Amino acid sequence: MTKSELLDTMYQALRDQGNQAISRQEVIMAVGLILDHCARALVAGERIEIRDFGVFTLHTIAAKAGRNPKTGASVAVPEKRRVHFKPGQAMRRLVNSQ
Repeated sequence: MTKSELLDTMYQALRDQGNQAISRQEVIMAVGLILDHCARALVAGERIEIRDFGVFTLHTIAAKAGRNPKTGASVAVPEKRRVHFKPGQAMRRLVNSQ
C-alpha cells in the first residue's frame, strides 16, 4: 500500500462513518503530521509504540572494518542506525489468520 492509497482509504473510511464534513486535504494533513512526528521521534532516539499494531525502535549498527570488493582494500564503515519494527500481538494474529 502506498501513501496515496492509505490516504484514499482513510478518507473513504471516514466518509463511510458519516464524517461528511472532513475534507481530503484534512486527511492528508493529519496523516502527514502523524508520519512526521513518528520520524522526528525516531531521530530523537525515542521508541514508538502503537498498541495492537507494533513498536518502532532504532537499532545501532556498530562501526566496523569492511573491504572494497573491487580492490580488496580495507575500508572503515561508520556506525549507522536503522529502524526496526516489531509487530504487536493483535497484528501477528490478524496476519496469521489469513
